[in-house]
Amino acid sequence: MPGLYRDAGVVLRTIKLGEADRIVTLATASHGKVRAVAKGVRKTKSRFGSRLEPMSHVSLLMYEGRELDIVTQAETLGHFRSIREDLDRMGRAQSLLEVVD
Repeated sequence: MPGLYRDAGVVLRTIKLGEADRIVTLATASHGKVRAVAKGVRKTKSRFGSRLEPMSHVSLLMYEGRELDIVTQAETLGHFRSIREDLDRMGRAQSLLEVVD
């Protein structure tokens, strides 16, 4: 039975969907690997902002869908700034995200 759930995870990758949406792949603590749609995330006035970029640690409120879940809220828990500022670390982190995905 579909319902709302909250989980924390790391954004592994995003894929453009239509003009304003994105499919977000996450590695979560309780639900494992989750694919969800973030509606309107690519609009300039999006309520998600940059929270759903790869390598972001987020807490999400999601609604279970048939094939893809739907993100209704997103809160940033961390951006891994030390990794993003070092090009070598960034490359290694991207490789790790691809392996996990």
